[in-house]
Amino acid sequence: MKEVHLICNAHIDPIWQWEWEEGAAAALSTFRSAVDLAEEFDYIFCHNEVTLYKYIAEYAPALFTRIKKLVREGKWHIMGGWYLQPDCNMPSGESMVRQILMGHRYFEENFGVKPTTAINFDSFGHSSGLPQILSKCGQDSYIITRPGSEPIPSSQFWWEGVDGSRVKVGVRSTYLTHLGTAAKDIKHRIQNRPEDTIFVLWGVGNHGGGPSRRDLADIEALKKELADEFTIIHSTPEQFFAKLDPKAVHNKALRLVQPGCYTSMAQVKQKHAEVENNLYMVEKLCSMASLRGLMEYPEQELDEATTDLLNMEFHDVLPGTCIRAGEQNGLQYADHALLILNRLRARAYFALCAAEPRAKEGEYPILVYNPQPYELETEVICEMMMADQNWREDIHSRLRLFDAKGQELPLQQIKEESCLNLDWRKRFIFRAPLAPMDVTRFSLYADHAPTEPAISRVNDDIVVDSTVTVEGRKVQKHVEIDSKTGLMRSYRIDGKEYAAKKPYLGKRGLFLPVFYKDNPDPWAMSKEQERAIGTEPVPFTLMAEPNGPFAGMKSFQIIEDGPIYTAAEAFFSCENTKLRVEYDIYKHSFDVDVKVDVFMNDANRMLRLALPTEAKGCLGQTAFGTESLFLDGRENVAQRFVALTEDGDTALALLNRGTYGSIFKDGVLSMSLLRGITYCGHPILDRPIIPTDKFVKKADMGERNFAFRLTAAPVAALERLATEFNTPPYACNVFPAEAGLPGANKPQAPFSLDISDRNVVLVTIKKQYGSKNFILRLLNNSREDKSCTVTLCNKAASLTFGKYEVKTLLWNGERLTEQDMLLI
Repeated sequence: MKEVHLICNAHIDPIWQWEWEEGAAAALSTFRSAVDLAEEFDYIFCHNEVTLYKYIAEYAPALFTRIKKLVREGKWHIMGGWYLQPDCNMPSGESMVRQILMGHRYFEENFGVKPTTAINFDSFGHSSGLPQILSKCGQDSYIITRPGSEPIPSSQFWWEGVDGSRVKVGVRSTYLTHLGTAAKDIKHRIQNRPEDTIFVLWGVGNHGGGPSRRDLADIEALKKELADEFTIIHSTPEQFFAKLDPKAVHNKALRLVQPGCYTSMAQVKQKHAEVENNLYMVEKLCSMASLRGLMEYPEQELDEATTDLLNMEFHDVLPGTCIRAGEQNGLQYADHALLILNRLRARAYFALCAAEPRAKEGEYPILVYNPQPYELETEVICEMMMADQNWREDIHSRLRLFDAKGQELPLQQIKEESCLNLDWRKRFIFRAPLAPMDVTRFSLYADHAPTEPAISRVNDDIVVDSTVTVEGRKVQKHVEIDSKTGLMRSYRIDGKEYAAKKPYLGKRGLFLPVFYKDNPDPWAMSKEQERAIGTEPVPFTLMAEPNGPFAGMKSFQIIEDGPIYTAAEAFFSCENTKLRVEYDIYKHSFDVDVKVDVFMNDANRMLRLALPTEAKGCLGQTAFGTESLFLDGRENVAQRFVALTEDGDTALALLNRGTYGSIFKDGVLSMSLLRGITYCGHPILDRPIIPTDKFVKKADMGERNFAFRLTAAPVAALERLATEFNTPPYACNVFPAEAGLPGANKPQAPFSLDISDRNVVLVTIKKQYGSKNFILRLLNNSREDKSCTVTLCNKAASLTFGKYEVKTLLWNGERLTEQDMLLI
């Protein structure tokens, strides 16, 4: 006798073809109907997502009370337990932890339950970092409906993550039934299934609905009809998995699923990365300031910013598959979070600065905060105002910078953000060592020097040769930019050339912009797009006479040159789209920062940035891990770095700030920047996606900006380097206002943090919810085991990490203790 577990649900997208208010309305009507039926019929309604329950609690408190009663009676099941059903490819590992544990916290506080089975019915693929996260958040099983086109061993299997953790997975092809057809659909789905224990997801969904009286009555009749073959029960995911003992094992990510989602609606993706980076940086900063006794830890405000992040990670917002109003909802969440985080950063930063002594006569104090838990020598950019305006043209302000020991540091003045042709606003860059997780003070002084005649730059090929010191060894770096193509012709480190010598699409060099023919579908649902998004690649060409937003520029020009870096810009066009590529070639590191400003004006086009190399392998960052990426031109998804490998441990790495999609084939890495898709352009059979008799809005038109860093490094160091690129030092000209005043210099509690292995990355430090304790999250994003010692306020803990392992330490003010589970 086979056992069938019926899991009744009603899939509700808070945002998709509608804004969040309509999503809330759908939740209200669906939950009210489900409660009425649960009080009348003997069935179990299963639903997840904190966001929806919050709508009920706020807009229908009496209904919320009825749901609580049904949960106690076992007739309403809190399913999944996450904050919502997020995208499961692009959020960082820490963001996935928050999705789960902030969900668990809400459901434990309001319903006294903690689900052990996770569900993500509608997410477009699943990172191989998830098994570790699920296991360490107390969940042992997972239901999905989109496993991807890559083969899986069966519909029920053990899923093994990058670190070796395992969870049970159940896969179904759909999460819903249509109104009035539930019994027929259930019968069809259970016929000829080989398993002895089966689950079926049923209930009207996609905009709410759930069960109906007719469907519940028909299911009772079906139970009797099939009683000789099947025991059919109303059930929950946990009940099903308690009976399941899978034999097969799958040890890869669950992809490829609708790969256009990795690129569509780029602005939301970039904002998402910005919120993530700022949230975990500000948590560290506020924790450090709080542990020093300089401020109260802002738990409520950080929770609010985290909630904004979780909401914008919803699987139709972050992937870019919603309407334009939904995109605006996502951007509103991001901007609200960033406003909170900027205010908190200022509160903690100025609290740290308050202990600084008053400025000396003529001194402009430059106070730089380093968010990393180790001394970091890096480039720092600061912009400030001079004390007075200089209107004379025969003299100009000359800046000199000194460290705390009085040693003068090389400094390079660069173009300020504003455009006042006046000697007043200053922007400069310098390189210096910064104290770990603290403010380092530099002293800037200015005098006047005679104005020298402007030197006319020759906009010829750029060749930059420099010597970089790496762990005491002198290493040569060579970079060439071709003025006739605007491309990076050479990137050579320690004698190894990383740029391919043979042309690609008739051009030779790295960072070639390429247009592909595409279609309006943001998901990229077709089988052809699964194999490759975009056809007929056409390279952009250097503009002979830049026009439009670039009018008056030369096609290629050097824009900065000094002791810290050389910068050049090149202007390209193809069809109606124009773009600018800026190369910032640093002279004391392997890094080259590449900025791309696109003025997108073409629909149904994919824009990529190609890097032709001789590499054979390709890796990408995922949630608490690193994954091998497709090598055959299929779309990849990765987070803050993509690494190209040959022989040996050193990789050519491209770090990014919110560009998730890419392809790799025949040594060419192409970052997917933009798709000129139509908002929510969903294919239906062979019908046209968009009307031809009226205009419909296109996504990602207009100006979009991208930031990358090219570097060469061991793969084990890439997590750290990506963190440094995404959370650079914060510098400001601050005159300590209260220095020397009574009560101004509060005694600070001693604070120090040391992690003996730099490549064990500090993900965050935060105060534990509902406790006086603090937690530290640490990650070994490496395929090798690691051991290290963490020392906080002179108290040490020795840790041993497995491959790709994330750990949590608890600090109670006296000692550090390793925790088995992830905490928030």
